[in-house]
Amino acid sequence: MTQSDLQTAFDFITQDDTLIYGVLKDLHVPRQRNNFADLYQIGVIAFVEAYDHFPGNIEVETHRFMVYAYQAVKWAIMMTFRKDNNHDKRIGFVNRTNDDDSVMDYLDQVADPYCNPEDAAICNDLFERLYQVCTPREKRFLVLRYFYNASLKEIAADLNITRRTANNIKFKVQKKFSALLV
Repeated sequence: MTQSDLQTAFDFITQDDTLIYGVLKDLHVPRQRNNFADLYQIGVIAFVEAYDHFPGNIEVETHRFMVYAYQAVKWAIMMTFRKDNNHDKRIGFVNRTNDDDSVMDYLDQVADPYCNPEDAAICNDLFERLYQVCTPREKRFLVLRYFYNASLKEIAADLNITRRTANNIKFKVQKKFSALLV
């Protein structure tokens, strides 16, 4: 990326940064969060990288680029959440490797940040498709389970439900995930 391309990308996002704020809102990141500004900057960097890697002509395919950039920003911020969680175990969530009720073994295999790009694309697509067909409670379950490695007990406490209800949600999500794989 040349210096002028880099400047153009930064100018493009600074003129209207609602895309980044939209991603942060979609991910339920409040402005009061202590690392909100850091997450915003990660979004700007992801936007610029998307600008550089977009396979088409941005001036002709503006809408297609914005969808592409939105997804790139969203996944960059989500990967930051995962990395923070993996490096900071003080939040109390258990490691699912010892947990026998793991929901998404397949997604776990391809969601490794060091996996090849094709596997990452499959993971992103599958998670996004699963997320779209879930109810709001199931979406919260997915986020807690997949990005924060929360146990059923912790999910139940977060959702203010019983562990049995959390287990029922898990089975519903598993059923929807199985339907996507067919």
